[in-house]
Amino acid sequence: MIDVAKRSAVKSIKVGERPRGIGFLPDGSRAYVAAENSDRVYVIDCGRAEVIAVIAAGKRANGIAVRPDGKVVFVSNGGDASVSAIDVASGKITATVSVGQRPWNMALTPDGKKLYVANGRSNSVSVIDAEAMTPLRDIPVGEAPWGVVVR
Repeated sequence: MIDVAKRSAVKSIKVGERPRGIGFLPDGSRAYVAAENSDRVYVIDCGRAEVIAVIAAGKRANGIAVRPDGKVVFVSNGGDASVSAIDVASGKITATVSVGQRPWNMALTPDGKKLYVANGRSNSVSVIDAEAMTPLRDIPVGEAPWGVVVR
């Protein structure tokens, strides 16, 4: 954690091996960190600056995206070619959708209805209905996409 006013680190929070993606709830109360070599998502209480929950994810958990309403957190599972939805209230995975090979980073539309997933080894971007958790289509793109931006 960084104290912005002081421009210095004030605390380190241990999570699993090879932390990758991080996403924050809209109110800033929690951070969700995907640890790729641990296959887990670590939930951090930002006020207390400590891990409050650990959620088993798919193989090689990587990217994190948070729905704008803060009710669902998505995690890409690079080794399983899938994306899982975590219900924030229960802390449980409620759905998993297959996507292309080695999904990395993701982005949601501003209304939270569609999730775009960069599939690095499939050279594609998967589009998922983020409410129904169903695949809509795959879009061929350039070589090894790593991330997505939605405006």
